[in-house]
Amino acid sequence: MTGRCKIFILCAAGAISGGPEALHQLGGALRARGVAASMVYYPSGPQHAVPVPYRHYGVAVSPGVADDEASVIVIPEVVTSLAWRFPRARKAIWWLSVDNYFKWQHLNPGPSVLERRADFVHLCQSHYARDFLDRRGVGPRLMLTDFLTTEVFRAGVAAGRVPAVAFNPKKAPETTQRLMAAGGGRIWLPLEGLDKESLAEVLRQVRVYVDFGPHPGRDRIPREAALCGAVVVTGRQGSAAFPGDVPIPDRFRLDEAAVDFDVRALGLIDELLRSDAAFLEASEQQAGYRGWIEGNWEGFMHEVDGFIAAIGLLSGGSGRSDGAADGAGGLGARDIVGG
Repeated sequence: MTGRCKIFILCAAGAISGGPEALHQLGGALRARGVAASMVYYPSGPQHAVPVPYRHYGVAVSPGVADDEASVIVIPEVVTSLAWRFPRARKAIWWLSVDNYFKWQHLNPGPSVLERRADFVHLCQSHYARDFLDRRGVGPRLMLTDFLTTEVFRAGVAAGRVPAVAFNPKKAPETTQRLMAAGGGRIWLPLEGLDKESLAEVLRQVRVYVDFGPHPGRDRIPREAALCGAVVVTGRQGSAAFPGDVPIPDRFRLDEAAVDFDVRALGLIDELLRSDAAFLEASEQQAGYRGWIEGNWEGFMHEVDGFIAAIGLLSGGSGRSDGAADGAGGLGARDIVGG
């Protein structure tokens, strides 16, 4: 490849969730490294602009994708069929989730991306995703995680917290409802309908955050809860089974398939709610987890450097450039909508 490499990051227009935020983090990080990178929102429309919560990442926006050998297209795992719209460009499939790939697979016709191809690289947001690709021999594979903007998620005081359990009502509702139905006078606080500031305020006051059920990628709420000083208790599904994704001591990582799961979960929760000493000890045991989360930005930037270097290993050449993203020619955003 000759000339400047351009990186186009595909993202659902107006989407506000963990995956889209990671995509904007990548766009900002690449530009900070002097790489010509821009967001391309789908479906197309003149109203599409950078969502307000992500404007501080300093991304550029392009109206479309240039399908040529000087381009690298970052494609979330939920829209892998878009890869086949660009036969000349190099592709980077970002596995922000494993579970969501299968959830939306029926909307992604065409060849499988789970095959080794010279013009593809696979980016793993979690060790769960890397293990998934490792077991299928798909590559090349690189870690590319994400990070929390930690200004909002800061710990409150350890003492004097409300003896309550916060939980995500969208995750494993049958499990949480079963535990709640056991009685015992426990206070359960669902985290729903909250902006980041309100979410952080709740998490700074409770003692425990539980996150049972699927962990399709390296989820954000457990990290946010930990930074706010709550003790995090998870199951062992998805990324929660991997210490590289949720580095907490195993006593806080419960097997939901075990016959004594309910007894063990409620026993641990009661210990943390009713004993100041037990809560403070558990908080200290998760200090390493909090420190790891605070170091995620530095780790992410190191991974971004690895991605930039790896671009040169794909069919093409060097991924370095010396400027911001150019306007794109070739296929426009309206051409990448659909299967």
